[in-house]
Amino acid sequence: MKIKKTVSLILALLFVFSFAFRVFAASTDTAEETKEEEDKIIPTEYDIPDDEKIAVASRYAMLYSEYDKRFLFSKREDELVEPASTTKIMVGIMIYEKFAGRLDTQITITNKLLEDKEGLSVYLEEGEIYTLRQLLTILLMHGANDVSTILSHYYMQDEQYDGNDLEAFAARMTKRAEEIGCKNTVYKNVSGLHAPGMKTILSDIIKVAVHAANIPGFLEMTSTDKLVIEKNGPTKERTILNRNRLISTFPTPQYKTAGVTGMNYGSTSEMKECLLVSAEYDGKRYFAVIMGGYTDTDETQVVYTDAKRLLEYARTGFKYFDVLKKGVIITQANVRFNSTTDVVTLVPSKTVSMYLPVGTDLKTEITYKTIVPEKTLDAPVAQGYEAGEIIVVYNDTEVCRVPLVTTNAVSQSRILYILDQLEQFVKKPIVIASFISFFVLLVLFILIKSLIEGQKKKRKRIK
Repeated sequence: MKIKKTVSLILALLFVFSFAFRVFAASTDTAEETKEEEDKIIPTEYDIPDDEKIAVASRYAMLYSEYDKRFLFSKREDELVEPASTTKIMVGIMIYEKFAGRLDTQITITNKLLEDKEGLSVYLEEGEIYTLRQLLTILLMHGANDVSTILSHYYMQDEQYDGNDLEAFAARMTKRAEEIGCKNTVYKNVSGLHAPGMKTILSDIIKVAVHAANIPGFLEMTSTDKLVIEKNGPTKERTILNRNRLISTFPTPQYKTAGVTGMNYGSTSEMKECLLVSAEYDGKRYFAVIMGGYTDTDETQVVYTDAKRLLEYARTGFKYFDVLKKGVIITQANVRFNSTTDVVTLVPSKTVSMYLPVGTDLKTEITYKTIVPEKTLDAPVAQGYEAGEIIVVYNDTEVCRVPLVTTNAVSQSRILYILDQLEQFVKKPIVIASFISFFVLLVLFILIKSLIEGQKKKRKRIK
């Protein structure tokens, strides 16, 4: 019995020791990772040139990395466009933000809620009953304009405004987009169909997409492949399919792409086929907007082939390069008042890691400028003393500045220091003038004394 208790005790101690060791190892790894991050600079204030090898058939395109907070590719990024189908994402944001926590509220469809609907529709009818969640999912996955109209009217029921429901809602969308950071976006309706004065730019569409993607549950709605609504009283049985073929296998699986997490597809007569897509690879999220697409002669929809090409470029075309490494000797500075050395080496205080295309030629595209204001340092010099800085330049644009610090401490020789102080002292103009005055006075004194002595001797001879 005692043997069993002893064995059990030993096993329990081993388990506790093993657990404690894993906790300690994990905390050590975390500490090392944290220190590594603290010792690294990851600059963002630089532009990456578009890769000329990336061919995009659609008229407009933009690719953005949320993790790295930078645009990786753009085509006609400065031109004004219409928001088209991406308008539904903004409608979705408005509904989500107002009715968060109430998405299971049931809504009975009325003719009032269907007023002024236009364009693509799933033909919801008066008397049918849906939850806000169901309507929002239909809007985001299918882009139905009748649903967008219903939700916009419903939003405005308890709002104070003048004029038409949908126009007032569009004005609120414009204001909310500006708050998100969109300075060039104006909505005039809730469908995205052409209307005078409606405008945006590609980077604003990306900002709206990023904001939407960070609302819990939003992306999941946009990426729903198929929504089945069972018959319930006046509500008909319906099957709603996602129109984004990067996600949906209906009617063809040819465009379905791994890693795609959502957003929407649509088309208007002015902007042609438009696609907004989000995707995630290796823990990084990317967004692409493609507008002005078309279906070519072999029935290929180029917005999808363009999107696949851009997402593959995002996934494989970039990586982090350590363009400057902490502790690597860059230059040196002279040192005075030490009997064993007259120089100290200088190294960067941090590593600089830049997100760049994999084909970047670091030798030609990255350059450096070293600044060391004090060419000679006076000992004592502490290890880690900031003696200058190094500027990292990418394609003629300054990226960041990193302090250059000393690699080791240099002690002071008191004898050399005192001798230098004496030398400096005697070199002072006032000291030199004093010495000259002293010697002049000494010479005068000697001359006068000699003259007096000579006169004394002469008098003695006369006597």
